[in-house]
Amino acid sequence: MKLSSPEVNYSKTVYIICLIGALGGLLFGLDQGFIANSLSTINSVYDLTIEQGEHYSAVLAWGGVLGALFSGVLSRKLGRKKVLILAGFAFSLLSSISACLPIFFLLTLCRFGLGIAVGVASFTVPLYLAETSPTQIRGGMSTLFQIMITVGIFLISFTNVFIVKIFGQNASSLKLMFLVIVFFSLMMFVGSVVLPESPRWLVLKGDKESALKVLSNLRSCKAEVNTELQEILDSISHNQDSSLNILKKCYFWRVLSVGITMQMLQQLVGINMMICYAPTIFSYVKMTGVLHVLAIPTLNMLFTFPVIKWIEKWGRKKLLYIGSIIMMITMFLNGLMFIYFSSIELPNYFSTIILLFSAIIYIFGFSCSWGPVTWLICSEIFPLQGRELGMTITTIVSWLFSGIVMGNVLSFMNDNGNHSIFFLFSFFCLLSIFFLKVFVPETKGISLENIEKNLKKGRKIRDIGFYPLG
Repeated sequence: MKLSSPEVNYSKTVYIICLIGALGGLLFGLDQGFIANSLSTINSVYDLTIEQGEHYSAVLAWGGVLGALFSGVLSRKLGRKKVLILAGFAFSLLSSISACLPIFFLLTLCRFGLGIAVGVASFTVPLYLAETSPTQIRGGMSTLFQIMITVGIFLISFTNVFIVKIFGQNASSLKLMFLVIVFFSLMMFVGSVVLPESPRWLVLKGDKESALKVLSNLRSCKAEVNTELQEILDSISHNQDSSLNILKKCYFWRVLSVGITMQMLQQLVGINMMICYAPTIFSYVKMTGVLHVLAIPTLNMLFTFPVIKWIEKWGRKKLLYIGSIIMMITMFLNGLMFIYFSSIELPNYFSTIILLFSAIIYIFGFSCSWGPVTWLICSEIFPLQGRELGMTITTIVSWLFSGIVMGNVLSFMNDNGNHSIFFLFSFFCLLSIFFLKVFVPETKGISLENIEKNLKKGRKIRDIGFYPLG
């Protein structure tokens, strides 16, 4: 069983560094949420069809696949810090070009490039936070990545809505929308320069002294520094082979299958439909007011903050169960409501309130569970030798299924009825409950090195979050 640990107070420096490191999540959210309240303006400026709009939305994810593919190699060769700096620079440059409103082909290429930067950040930020945060607050600090994603989605939704309200749907408004991303991109770029490097990466490169210095600045006492440094050294001493040799290990394939499935399910429970297309979908039932448009991104952000405390108090797995059940029920209810809407000419006030309330509860379910916890578990379960490779593959899977969802949702609804997609996502929520029961471990309060020991001893994946015996 797990051992309880006394609560430790860490210096503000730890939290500031983790917050700066998580700015990659902010840019992730800005680019992911950009479409929701800008698509109609983009359509107005560039005169797009539904299919072209879907393609422009989804191309971010296809770039994310490519970015994730190379992020493991870059992170290992250059270090976590330099990769974050490069991502911040790419965000700034490509957003600036987009703000000039080039021809649509070049605009699409810029979004693809932003997707590459987002893919790199979506791999590197969780890895950096997991490797830099103290064990006792690793869960809370690692969820900063997802929190910053939701903050980014909220900020871009809020600014886009009010830019359109003030200036209308025209080229000037679209330029301002991109300039908002430029501002925050520069913030990440500058902030990443002052970050320390991951102590695990420094030890991996043979720079023990620098790793010791970083740990001394980020841990509460000398004993904690020495213990963690020794755990890192022991782990690395058992992982001297090439990272590709991990592919010969059965335990790596077992844990990889869990990570892949978690990332698949994170997308197949329907979150990107709700984030990217909620204003469009709500417009089908005449819900176009500011309250309706901003409800999803605002509550998506607010509901994620409590996870910082809940994830260490309740654990990862309990939150995932709660989220799956909530999302399954609300997605099914949304489907029923759209069947009802198809039978009447004009939705009444009561029925639209039910739909909005159901969507809000769905967002709560995702924000406190599969949103932050999936990325956290994927950053914790892989052994050091295969951590970059494992996270690269799982991040690619996340972006691949994100692109599939974003590139097909509206067409699927058009071909099969607006209700159909909600029932499909509800089914995947149900499937996730069974998957959690059989395969997913609880990793609360145990070091990455002890998780690795359990994995190599052949424990079932769902049991690798227990402290090793003996």
